[in-house]
Amino acid sequence: MTSRNAQTQQDRAWGVAPIQRGRTTADEVEERLILAIARGDKAAGERITEAEVAAALNVSRVPAREAMQKLQLRGILVGGRDQRGLRVADYSPRRIAELFELRLALETIIFQHVMRPGHDRAPLVGELDGIIKAMGSLSGSGDPVALGSVDLEFHRAVARHSENELAAQIWEGLAQHMIIVFCRDWADAADRTGEVQLHARLVEFIRNGDAADIPEQLLRHFTAPMTRARGEANGV
Repeated sequence: MTSRNAQTQQDRAWGVAPIQRGRTTADEVEERLILAIARGDKAAGERITEAEVAAALNVSRVPAREAMQKLQLRGILVGGRDQRGLRVADYSPRRIAELFELRLALETIIFQHVMRPGHDRAPLVGELDGIIKAMGSLSGSGDPVALGSVDLEFHRAVARHSENELAAQIWEGLAQHMIIVFCRDWADAADRTGEVQLHARLVEFIRNGDAADIPEQLLRHFTAPMTRARGEANGV
């Protein structure tokens, strides 16, 4: 038996997937920091230092520094007045509105490519149906991070199937901001089953809808759960 086969059997015995090549320690640190912010473990304005991150995640300061620099470039971490470490950005209503504006413009383009005449939507619809099933199974868990992560995969799949590589790459640049917003939205959602159904309706729109209605459909989908609930209660 080769060492690779032995490793594969060991991975299966542990019930985990093999580590994907190309993923660095800095990538892992970056993801952990984003999830800590999404969960609220790191609050807006809270200072984060290389030493703190390295110690908490049991890594050297080099990948901690690299991850923090990437998050600073994306605006998730910002410089502090005291020049010591970085601080968590404030996802204020203004920042959420800016993200909403960018996301709406970008995903409108992505959906237009997905729903262009002659494009086979069946592979995307099949993938999204599977994601919806996973989302539904998690809806009773009360875990906004898990639900937010599945939500992100839903929209990532649409971006990938658009076959517009540049748009998909730009979408990935927004994804780290969106996971923070998604987690908060799922935490605020009083009716998580309704949120799952909202995604199911978007899949049905992709399957049978008219591309002319894309902006209206996305505006409806992007509305925060609490805002949408108030609108529905008022008959809007």
